[in-house]
Amino acid sequence: MNTLTHDIARFIHTFDQSTVPEHAYQLATTGIIDCMGCMFAGAHEPLVDILGRHFTGTTSAQVDSPIPVPFLGAYFRHTDAACLWAAASHALDYDDVAMSAHPSTVLMPSVITAAWELSSSGKEVLNAYIIGYEIWAELFGREADPYHLKGWHPTAVFGTVAAAGALSYLYRLDQHTTTMALGLAASMASGLVANFGTMTKPYHAGRAAANAVEAVQLARLGMTACADVFEHKAGFLNAISPGGRVDVNEAVKLGRALYITESGVNIKRYPVCYSSHRIIDGMLALAQQHDLTPDTIASIDATIGRPQASMLRNRRPETKLEAKFSLEFAIAAALLAGKVGLAELSDAFVNRTQLQTIYPKIQVHAIDDPDPADPAFSMTDRLCVTLRNGTVLDSGQIRYPSGHARLPLTQQQLQEKFMDCVASGLADGHAHGNAASTAQQAGLDPHRAGQLYQALDRLPDVANIRTLFTP
Repeated sequence: MNTLTHDIARFIHTFDQSTVPEHAYQLATTGIIDCMGCMFAGAHEPLVDILGRHFTGTTSAQVDSPIPVPFLGAYFRHTDAACLWAAASHALDYDDVAMSAHPSTVLMPSVITAAWELSSSGKEVLNAYIIGYEIWAELFGREADPYHLKGWHPTAVFGTVAAAGALSYLYRLDQHTTTMALGLAASMASGLVANFGTMTKPYHAGRAAANAVEAVQLARLGMTACADVFEHKAGFLNAISPGGRVDVNEAVKLGRALYITESGVNIKRYPVCYSSHRIIDGMLALAQQHDLTPDTIASIDATIGRPQASMLRNRRPETKLEAKFSLEFAIAAALLAGKVGLAELSDAFVNRTQLQTIYPKIQVHAIDDPDPADPAFSMTDRLCVTLRNGTVLDSGQIRYPSGHARLPLTQQQLQEKFMDCVASGLADGHAHGNAASTAQQAGLDPHRAGQLYQALDRLPDVANIRTLFTP
C-alpha cells in the first residue's frame, strides 16, 4: 500500500503525463504576475535592505553567483536570491491568499529563480507552480483545526515543502531523490504567528523559499531523509497539528482534479492582513452609501472569526507593520481616507490624531463559526455602525471579499494593481533617498513595467525565462 509521501513524490515525478486545463495555467499566471508586482513594491522595505546587506556581507553576492535579484541590480547565490525575492514579495502583505496562507509569495520566487538557473520555459514554470499549489492543498486540507491558533504560520511551514516539490519537478529529480528533498524540507519548515506585525513575518516567506532550494540541492548531493515524513507518527503533519485531528491515512486526491481550479487564487485589494478585508469592504460601502464621517458615528461593531481576531491583535498600532495586523486601523483608515492602499501604510498616517480618535469607538467580536473550506476564517464577517442619532447601519453578512476567487478582479484591475505596485517602488525608492529606486534598478520605468506585464501574461509561450529579466 502506498504512503502519502510516496504518492506525493509520484505525483511530481509523473506530472508531465497529466492533462492540465487551460484555466489552471491562467490561475497560475495570475498568481505569478500579482506576486511579482508585490515584489517590486516591497523591495524598498527595510527588511529587504537588511537582508541584502547581510547576504552581501557573507560574500554571497558575487560576479559568478548564478541568480539575479533585479530590484537590487545584483546576482546572489541561489538560496539568498530566493530569500530576497520572497521576502520582498511578502514585505507589504499585499500578495495573494489561499489555504490560510500566501502560496505565491513562496512558489513564485522559488520556481522563477530556479527557472533562471535552468533556462526553463514559461510552461515549465507554470507546471512547477501548479505542482507546488497542489501539494500545499493536499497537505493543508487534511487538518481540521486552524494552524494560526496553535501559532504556526502556514505560509512558512507549508510553503517550504510545497516549493521543494515544485523544484523537484523543475530539476527533474527521480522519485527517490524527490522523496528525500521533501523529507529535508519538512524538517526545515517553521514560522510563528507571534512574529506577525514585524519584519520576521515576510522573512518567513524568504526562509521558506531558501530552505526549499537548499533541500533540493542537498537531496541532489545524496543527503537522506525520512521516506514517509508526512504521515509518520512523529512526522510533519502530526507534529504541527493543533489538536491531533489531522488525517494522514486518507488517499491522496492529487491527479484526480486540480485543487487550484477548485479553490483558485485570491488577489488582495488591500495591503493588510487578509483577515480584515471583508470588514474593509463593508466599511467602504457603508461610508460611501451614507456619506459617513468620524463625527457622525457613535460606535462600530465588527464581527469576525476567532482565528482572524488572533491575527488582528494590534488594537492601537504605532507603526505601519503593526497596522497591517490591526482591524481597528483597517476600519478607521477606510472611514477616514475612503481607501486602504499603499499610501495609507506609512508610519505618519498610522499615527494621525484623527485616526487615533476613531479606535475607542470600535469593538471587535470574535465568533466560532469556521468556514469548512478555510478554518482560519469565519463563514461570514459583519459590520454594524451606530450613528449618533441612533440609526444602525448594517453591512449584512459578507461572504467573500473583493478579489476572492468567487468575486474576482477584472484583468484591467489586475494590471492596474501591478502597475501601481511598480509605481510605488519607483516613488518609495526616491522617498528613501536611494540613488536609484528598486524598480529603476530593474529597468522598470512605466513602459518597461507594461512590457513585463504583457510578457508575464503570455508566460505559457515564453521559451526561456531568462528573457524576462535584465539585472
